Amino acid sequence: MLWAIFPISASVFYCIGSYIQNYLTDHALPKKRAGAYIVMHIPCYVAAMILLLALFGRAVFMLPIPSIVGLLFAGAINVVGSLFFYKALQAGDTIDITIFNQTSPLISLLLGMIVLGKGITANQGIGLGLIMAAALIIVLFDKKKRNSTPNLKVAAITIVHAFFSILSDIVYKKYIGDGTANFTLLAQGFFFFELGSLMFTAFVLIFSEKTRKAIKVTFFGGKKHGYNLFLSMTDALMYLLAEILYKIGLIMAPIVAMVTAVGKAASLFASFFMNMVLGKIFPKTIRAKKFTRRMLVQYLFSGILIMIGIIVMN
Repeated sequence: MLWAIFPISASVFYCIGSYIQNYLTDHALPKKRAGAYIVMHIPCYVAAMILLLALFGRAVFMLPIPSIVGLLFAGAINVVGSLFFYKALQAGDTIDITIFNQTSPLISLLLGMIVLGKGITANQGIGLGLIMAAALIIVLFDKKKRNSTPNLKVAAITIVHAFFSILSDIVYKKYIGDGTANFTLLAQGFFFFELGSLMFTAFVLIFSEKTRKAIKVTFFGGKKHGYNLFLSMTDALMYLLAEILYKIGLIMAPIVAMVTAVGKAASLFASFFMNMVLGKIFPKTIRAKKFTRRMLVQYLFSGILIMIGIIVMN
């Protein structure tokens, strides 16, 4: 049961970062260059790697070569997933993306069976079903949409994002193992994951001139460049903290699909709460979705289903 605390905690930091990105998308970035978001994470990648080296020294390198290559690949494809996430933010808002992200547990389950060869027990299946049912209650009975039909573009981009992000999780778990809270192993895995993320992000920075121009205009020029830079660094820090917590849960949990289900369900409720709070505080700045009393009851009932699902899985 302890593993569930980590993806739940991670979801809070992910959501904070998402709302910051929503703001930057609406008010700061010219031509909505998604690559600029990931490039601004480079300082946090470097800082995390330096900190791990300072704490663990040469021990971070004591992994087999195949594991190192696998972890580098996991980091790179995670950045690819992030690019699609930012593109989804440009077309929709945080809570809509979070709702469409509820397809993730099914993708995770299928990829886990294909790549890791892991099935699920009856209890895990029932728990996973309850968590998915909780998400579907919110998705199917949301009658307060801005449009009469779902935003298919946002849905499609979000599902592509989910695929790459979960593939990254699967590869990470394959090469780092599971069932352990060994801090040296955690440090080794996260160091090479961050290195892979850094390498791919540096590739985007070097070969995308439009991304470099967007970064220069948004974060190093103009009247609000200092404010935009502060928000971007805060977003990168939130993402880093979320990734650390999520990766700990990923190692400790029996299967990736369970971590995905709990994390995405928690993100749904974190987004819902932040949507209400930030919408009240910054009504003209934050893209907020209005909720009826009926929808509040649906969220409460779904929350109960999720808690039961987590208990049953364990």
